[in-house]
Amino acid sequence: MTNVIEFDRKIDFKVLFTLPTGKVLQLNKTAEDDFDIEISGGNGVAYISANGKLIAESRLQRVFPSAEIIETTVL
Repeated sequence: MTNVIEFDRKIDFKVLFTLPTGKVLQLNKTAEDDFDIEISGGNGVAYISANGKLIAESRLQRVFPSAEIIETTVL
């Protein structure tokens, strides 16, 4: 018998970002990147479940290497 309780440590984040204009965009999304992305006019929002703010931002940067992150907030 064990007395260890495991809690889910994932938090939902909303990451606002911009994409460069006048360039070809690189998109590296894989099956592991299971988050929603909305893009409109060079601006975007990603809804990412991660263990921390920096991890959420790095996951977005992995998908869009040229994206500039504006703000990351907890949902």
